[in-house]
Amino acid sequence: MSDAQPAFGDRYDVWIDAAGLAGGEARRALDAVLAAGVAPVSVRLVAHDGIDEAARSELDDVARATGASVTEAGAAVLDGLLAASSAEALVIVRAGRITPDAIAKVDGFLARYPEVQAVYGDSTTESGAPLMRPLFSPLRLLGNDYLGPVVAIRMGALRRLGGIRGEARRAQVLDLVLRLDRASERIALLPDILAIEDLAHDDYAGTSEAQRRVVEHELRARGISADVDDVEPFLRRVRYALDDEPLVSVVIPTRGSSAQIGGAERVLVVEAVRGVVEGSSYGNIEVVVVADAETPREVVDELERICGDRLRLVLWDAPFNFSGKMNRGAAAARGEFLMLLNDDVEIVTPDWLETMVGLARQPGVGIVGAQLYFEDSTLQHSGQVYTGGVAGHAAFGWEGGRDDSIKSLSVDHEVSGVTAACALVRRDVFLEVGGFSLAFPGNYNDVDLNMKIRATGRSAVFTPWARLYHFESKTRDPKILDTDISTLQARWGRRMQVELYSRLL
Repeated sequence: MSDAQPAFGDRYDVWIDAAGLAGGEARRALDAVLAAGVAPVSVRLVAHDGIDEAARSELDDVARATGASVTEAGAAVLDGLLAASSAEALVIVRAGRITPDAIAKVDGFLARYPEVQAVYGDSTTESGAPLMRPLFSPLRLLGNDYLGPVVAIRMGALRRLGGIRGEARRAQVLDLVLRLDRASERIALLPDILAIEDLAHDDYAGTSEAQRRVVEHELRARGISADVDDVEPFLRRVRYALDDEPLVSVVIPTRGSSAQIGGAERVLVVEAVRGVVEGSSYGNIEVVVVADAETPREVVDELERICGDRLRLVLWDAPFNFSGKMNRGAAAARGEFLMLLNDDVEIVTPDWLETMVGLARQPGVGIVGAQLYFEDSTLQHSGQVYTGGVAGHAAFGWEGGRDDSIKSLSVDHEVSGVTAACALVRRDVFLEVGGFSLAFPGNYNDVDLNMKIRATGRSAVFTPWARLYHFESKTRDPKILDTDISTLQARWGRRMQVELYSRLL
């Protein structure tokens, strides 16, 4: 331990979650905190109940050697520490060790942004591989605690919350941050490396189960009816309940084209509509087909046979303009929700509409997109990525089943945008923002729509639980014109420079 004076005096308390440390790691974790300039008297090794005698002895030895303390994880004990503390903020370290400049970075960030009440940051693995985290994503946090090894919370915010909730034992960080979000406190990403993370730990001390209970409690506290399913340790699916089935208008533009799919010729719109009507478990739908004048009569007849009185056929007899066609379909639609859908898709998950409607009904959500696969089962769409003033697809071309280090392809989460090949939006929101812009007849119309919706303060959300095939060719030339790019950048270029939702994709 260094003899140098601590750089931060008593302005920061640091709690090291001992349950997240492998055997022998407590000393390294604590030494890293002391090297970052925190006084030993401000550092606590937090021990959960059930810790074995050998582990407890190790913690006691480390504490004696460094001048730190071992503290039980009970809420009353921890709340007592908070009440007695004169620190400005609490830093909680989990399953890793902080970098020498981590506290300095947190200190500078909190000083620069006084409105921010809680902050988390990036990390690396032991081998130096970066683990980048997104902007604060409340929906993602319900499904996966992605916050990482270092979370700092101002003491004032902790006291406004009323301190530690006893029932959240083993998942107190997740509980605190969710409660801060519910209280409209500002939570922010510090986009810099704060720790070296231990990815090898198992479901220590029942933490994954504790996190699920915290999420269930938080949903009840927010008045949200939902079931929480465990997918794997630390990964959950939230199924938002639908007390009713609002009418969904599935708006599909088409010219009745055919293509070879799986070695067989198929009329794209016919099979897409068949999948919507016969392959969906959601019952209350209407199908609004915006058909070019040259659409073959036999195609229309087959659509009428499949849909019956649920079909609304809209004629398009003007030059091609995707935006115009979708706007015309939306004008004819009667549903509370619009499902914007290409005609070259195939439904994979029958409950796709329940999933997307459930998400679209959550507070602050403006538009919801699905996971789309190419015919060869590689990924086409897992959310849009906006950087340098242009747009692309997250995880484009990845093999199905592949994921990143923070489970971005396995959890609902906010994204920069979603593709209009399959997007659900409330009809009133679509009309509020003026629908699709006719300035984008072929490309970037969905990017513009996403940006307009996000400009209202609503979010774009991707869900991996609604899955479809999209039979668009990976090698298709989209014929993007210079005017497409210049128009997009004139409108949104300054707000599309840096992608922070999908930082690993």
